[in-house]
Amino acid sequence: MSNRVGVLGVLITLSILWGSSFLAIKEVITSMPPLFAFGIRFAVSGAALLIVFYFHEPKSTRHESIDRRHWRDGTIAAIFIILGGQGLLVWGAQYLSSGMTALLNSTIPLWIALLAALALKQKLTRNTIFGLVAGFAGLIILVNPFSTNSTLNPVGVISLTLSSIFWAIGSIYSSRSSSNLHISILASAGILMLVGGVLLLGTSFIVNESKTKQFTISDLPSTIIAFSYLIFLCTVVGYAEFFWLLKVESPAIANSFAYIVPIVAVILGWLIFKERITTQTIIASCIIIVGVAMMVRNKGAKHISSMAKKQK
Repeated sequence: MSNRVGVLGVLITLSILWGSSFLAIKEVITSMPPLFAFGIRFAVSGAALLIVFYFHEPKSTRHESIDRRHWRDGTIAAIFIILGGQGLLVWGAQYLSSGMTALLNSTIPLWIALLAALALKQKLTRNTIFGLVAGFAGLIILVNPFSTNSTLNPVGVISLTLSSIFWAIGSIYSSRSSSNLHISILASAGILMLVGGVLLLGTSFIVNESKTKQFTISDLPSTIIAFSYLIFLCTVVGYAEFFWLLKVESPAIANSFAYIVPIVAVILGWLIFKERITTQTIIASCIIIVGVAMMVRNKGAKHISSMAKKQK
């Protein structure tokens, strides 16, 4: 019971952090090249977590805690979660509205469920299926993408769809990785983000991103605040919480925050930009919350790595 309360608490805080991050992301990518900005974000965050781990871990076991397996698994996970997932997200966010970005990003649990069922032969329980359907339906009602006559940019749609798929693959891989079971969350998250940040910086350099997106920092204080919020709260704290969820729950439940993130964005829009909250928003929010609750309360949900061990 206490573990369920802890899972719900972390999901709520993670949803608030990553929901509010959309505001900070918009502020940052209007002033900096997106891949370069996210490369700095994750490289600094990963280095910070590894420094904390270094001083937190007992000196006698500090150097024995991380070996080649951890760097190998962390690099593979970083390719999918950071380079593919976050890189394509920030790239696609340039071409889509925040609402459509949130909707496409929220399909992560659906992709995880489908990939787990196809690749790992994991059986979907009735509650999980109903939860996924309810959450996705609620998000469609919330964002209502079919009410606008504007044409969606295909680059943004493809980028966000691939971003969700890459994130789902990385989540499943990370949850099944045996090396993550014997390493601190600080170390595993730190390796993931440091390697991912370096990969993003390298990609930014390869595609010569600075030619297409110049640095245009017109309001330096707000950019620094937004960037600091992204690095130290949304990334350092957020990813540490996410890795903990991957260790104690199934990937579908660990990623169910994606259903709540758009709600946070709507509320922040109302508070900061004075956007009005309609009856449609309230109804959609209730459906989404019910969907997430059905998934989290599903007692039959098992950690995917445990299932893999039993099948061996």
